[in-house]
Amino acid sequence: MKFGLCLAAVLAALLSSVDAQDEAVRDFTLDAYTSVTSITDLTPDLDYSVSINSFDGSEESIPIFGQLTIQSGNSSDRVRRPTDTIKCSVSAITDLVFLVDGSWSVGRENFKHIRSFIASLAGAFDIGEDKTRVAVVQYSTDTRTEFPLTRYTRRGDLLQAINSLPYKGGNTMTGDAIDYLLQNIFTEAGGSRKSFPKVAMIITDGKSQDPVEEHARRLRNIGVEIFVLGIKGADEDELREIASTPHSKHMYNVPNFDKIQEVQKKIIREVCSGVDEQLSSLVSGEELVEPASNLQVTEIASKSMRVTWDPSLGDVTGYKLTLNPMLPGMKRQELYTGPTHTSINVRDLSPETVYEIALYALKGLTPSEPIMATERTQPVKVTTECSLGVDVQADVVLLVDGSYSIGLQNFAKVRAFLEVLVNSFDIGPSKVQISLVQYSRDPHTEFALNTHHDINAVVRAVRTFPYRGGSTNTGKAMKYVKDKIFVASRGARQNVPRVMVLITDGKSSDSFKDAATNLRNIDVEIFAVGVKDAVRSELEAIANPPADNHVFEVEDFDAFQRISKELTQSICLRIEQELLNIKKRSLLPPTDLQFSEITSRSFRTSWTPPAARVMSYLVRYRKAEDITGDYISIALPSDATSVVLQHLSPLTAYEVNVFAQYDKGDSFPLSGEETTLEVIRYRLSYVPLSGTGEILEAQTIEDETSIVLQELFPITTYRVSVFAEYSTGMGSEMQIDGTTKEVLGAPRDLRVFDETISTMKLAWQPARGNVLQYRIVYKPVEGGDRKEISVKGDTTQAVLKNLQPATEYDLFVSAHYTSGVGDPLIGTGTTLEELGSPRDLTTRDVTDTSFLVSWVPAPGNVRQYRIKWKSLYAEEAGESTIPGDNTAMVLDGLTPETRYQVSVSAVYGHGEGQPLNGEETTDISAAAKAIVVSEETERTMKVTWQPAPGNVLNYRVTYKPKLGGRQLAAKVPGGNTSTVLRRLTALTTYDITVLPVYRSGEGKAREGEGTTCMTSFRVTWDHAPGDVKGYKVQFHPVGEDIDLGELLVGPYDNTVVLEELRAGTKYTVSVFGMFDGGESLPLAGEERTTLSDGPDPTPYSPSDVTCKTKAQADIVLLLDGSWSIGRLNFKTIRTFISRMVEVFDIGPDKVQVGLALNYVLQNNFKENVGMRRNSRKIGVLVTDGKSQDDVHEKAQNLRNENIELYAVGVKNAEENELRSIASDPDDIHMYNVADFSFLLDIVDNLTNNLCNSVKGPGM
Repeated sequence: MKFGLCLAAVLAALLSSVDAQDEAVRDFTLDAYTSVTSITDLTPDLDYSVSINSFDGSEESIPIFGQLTIQSGNSSDRVRRPTDTIKCSVSAITDLVFLVDGSWSVGRENFKHIRSFIASLAGAFDIGEDKTRVAVVQYSTDTRTEFPLTRYTRRGDLLQAINSLPYKGGNTMTGDAIDYLLQNIFTEAGGSRKSFPKVAMIITDGKSQDPVEEHARRLRNIGVEIFVLGIKGADEDELREIASTPHSKHMYNVPNFDKIQEVQKKIIREVCSGVDEQLSSLVSGEELVEPASNLQVTEIASKSMRVTWDPSLGDVTGYKLTLNPMLPGMKRQELYTGPTHTSINVRDLSPETVYEIALYALKGLTPSEPIMATERTQPVKVTTECSLGVDVQADVVLLVDGSYSIGLQNFAKVRAFLEVLVNSFDIGPSKVQISLVQYSRDPHTEFALNTHHDINAVVRAVRTFPYRGGSTNTGKAMKYVKDKIFVASRGARQNVPRVMVLITDGKSSDSFKDAATNLRNIDVEIFAVGVKDAVRSELEAIANPPADNHVFEVEDFDAFQRISKELTQSICLRIEQELLNIKKRSLLPPTDLQFSEITSRSFRTSWTPPAARVMSYLVRYRKAEDITGDYISIALPSDATSVVLQHLSPLTAYEVNVFAQYDKGDSFPLSGEETTLEVIRYRLSYVPLSGTGEILEAQTIEDETSIVLQELFPITTYRVSVFAEYSTGMGSEMQIDGTTKEVLGAPRDLRVFDETISTMKLAWQPARGNVLQYRIVYKPVEGGDRKEISVKGDTTQAVLKNLQPATEYDLFVSAHYTSGVGDPLIGTGTTLEELGSPRDLTTRDVTDTSFLVSWVPAPGNVRQYRIKWKSLYAEEAGESTIPGDNTAMVLDGLTPETRYQVSVSAVYGHGEGQPLNGEETTDISAAAKAIVVSEETERTMKVTWQPAPGNVLNYRVTYKPKLGGRQLAAKVPGGNTSTVLRRLTALTTYDITVLPVYRSGEGKAREGEGTTCMTSFRVTWDHAPGDVKGYKVQFHPVGEDIDLGELLVGPYDNTVVLEELRAGTKYTVSVFGMFDGGESLPLAGEERTTLSDGPDPTPYSPSDVTCKTKAQADIVLLLDGSWSIGRLNFKTIRTFISRMVEVFDIGPDKVQVGLALNYVLQNNFKENVGMRRNSRKIGVLVTDGKSQDDVHEKAQNLRNENIELYAVGVKNAEENELRSIASDPDDIHMYNVADFSFLLDIVDNLTNNLCNSVKGPGM
């Protein structure tokens, strides 16, 4: 913002900003030459007050002031002045609930417009626990409370919450959502207060997928005023079902979300006004009036409808019915009835118009909640044929100009036009009669009204009447029609509409005005049709008004067709209207209108009933000068002969109309005027009803209608008489009784004691009289929320709780009586300073010798903070203090990789608060983090690390192939700093992690990597052609003939593992094919081993598994001893067999085990090799590759002999072949592992299954 400084010698300026809602004051000191500054971190939609002072030393200028507000949803550089915002009155206090449509159709982008609208409406009120409370509920498929009425008591907090409302998404279930408000929000548990105004602002953009009307009615019935804002796809009928009445104030609909601002100000004004009206009703103590029910609209016509209802179940004095047209400029109707009248036929409505109908039950002047309906009047039925009904009658005269100016040819066109005209009527002696008169110099009757009695005769006469010629004496012709045609002898009838249609082509040659007037005076409706040279002013003087539907002009005789339809419609409407008037004239009106009991605000209207039987009376009145104003109507029963018109304006003339209502319609009104009186003053006399006091008198100043009667006795009922004084004398007496209240006292001698940081006790001397309760109001002197508590009237002590520490409070203690509240006893009290604790201890910037500690400050006036730290691993400890305005400190000089306990205490002037504790571990040093890998072999490596500090329970060592694979783990005792990793894969790099484990958790990780080496390798070749008998494999270090190794393998082998080689040595390998005639030339190659010799295989360790059974079993182990296994892996197989066999009780009468190596398995299940006839027979096959001969048939033969087969595959074994060997099921009899080292992982499971096989089924 910009501002100017007006002092020439200013040293500095002070800028202060504060929100009107008790936000903290912020001060900024600027240098003497500053004229522009920025204020940041402001809350949207809060009004900020800004003041600027300039000062020189200790002298300070008078401040200049300004205000600013940041709009929600906009960038901070867009500032609106508070004058753009709308504020409700300070007294406007309500429970305001927003029900927000968060369905998918709204969209996340449009939801920001809804947030802005909510913020603007909520921001118009003063927010607080004892002021306006606000809740927001969002709904879609289901409904949830975003925040309840009790959540926010500060305007800034509320607006921030509104601006961060989340978008929900889902379907539109408005009915369920309204019911949710009723059950969960507008309840005492939900924070809604009794005897406070209640407002619901419903915002929706679509039609609800469930019914809403019943839920909305129930919400209105508990006193909630409902405003509804529909957007885009909202259904207007549904919005009417939801909103309170009148809908013009409570229902809004905009075509899109960005149009909300166009109605925003009007909505806020109406909501504020509605809250004020609710408050006025609550303050006046008006009781709720039970509404009527079952509003029905029937007998709907173009200008009338009947409204009926079921009476109110309560005690009412009458009903008020309003009909508001939905089109602007149309007349509104307001009607009143008595308490037993439940039906009104409302007349004088506008055709084809939608009316909003509201019915209120009245108790005195207090209305109920209205019951509503909407209905449209029928359009006026206009036809070109006057067959309006079987009883339609009219006498129609066609007066046709036959002068020479027309000519014979054009006269034929006149005949054709007349034929069209007469065909519009239903001709007959009791229906429409037509006469034709032709005139020029003299008139001539072509046929009279009673000449023709059907349409065919009339048409023939029209077609054949002659053209006579002559001058144009229109006046003479009209006199002739009056004297010779509209007479009984020529067929004219009484009480039948009379119409004359004049057709002329020129100016009249004689005087015509009197003749036309005389016709109109006998109720003849005149229509004039001018052709060619006819004079319009002459036509208008002849025809009835208005001219726009009584005067017609055509440019020539060929243009008759253009006006025929409009002319016929006008004639038919006139006939219909005149029939109604004739009917009305037959309905006798009341007589002898009298006015009496005239006052400044009312008078009585009386009448004499007609002789006929009346159904009811309708009295309508309005100010006489307001000739276009709306009437107020009162419906009265048939036996009524008077009514008092009330709530009138003084010294004002009123037009009064009394209609007698019959089943056929209303009579013409009995009309009159009366003027209310001007009151000079009101005179009052009042006396105690007990008769113990004297009669007192008082008078008002001029025509004021209220006065305070003084010097009365307390708790005494007075009879008050009021007389209006007019210039003509005194009015009639009005009486009312009123009772004075008791004397309202005040407590005395307020005492404050036993103060703590959040409480204080109060005591006082009691007030006089019968005190119901004492109410204690308290509020911080420096500003803050006002709170209150109550205690019983016989109590003179109270405890104030949940106070702010070190805070001075204003205290008000007032006595409450049945009749009111006495003057408060005022004092102050101050709470003690709080010994608080800081909060939310956090650490960061951790190194191996330091870390930073920070916290949220403790409450109150903290002098300094005391920081202590202690190692959890050793005796190391420290302590330091820092000033109280600091909230962070770096602890340094610490031991690496050590867990410290840290405590922070707030130090006050009179003590120290409870410490805030936390823990942090220093980082590991770079040297301690590294691990050392040594003694790498093909399957193992040694890992060594620096010891972790403290009492390490153990180290968890994890290692995993760097390029992916299964992670392995080992646990090492806490006193060790090295271990050997086993079961590794040759020539593989491993990621290795060492984690110290403490009772309190894990320490800092040590990390590194290591790679296994190779002291063996595999040799593979393709088979030699021919009848090879075997192969010889020779190998030795390159360049050395010593350490020459040689292996012989069979003719079907093509691979061998060379083991126990020298590490880090390149070997030459030669493979010879062996034939009967000698050996082939060698196939040669080279390979290098890695640096370290291999370790011994895993040593044998006894198993914990045992198989206890008395069953006999013969187990044969068939082991693959092919070269592809290698000696080292074969050692592992030996250990595997040892572990498997040791679980059995071996003996000639128990379990026997045989071993078959490179031998046919069938030969081992013979009695000559020790097999027993009745023992269970089990075979276990261990192999590392695919068989080079067929195994399926041989295995099936063994199974057919009840031999149970197990198949164990290692490394390159083929799983399908294993499955074809093993007995069923596979999950028990077949195993396949990735490497020989994993055999020991399955041995226990395999021996358990073997044991079960030995025991047999059911064992």
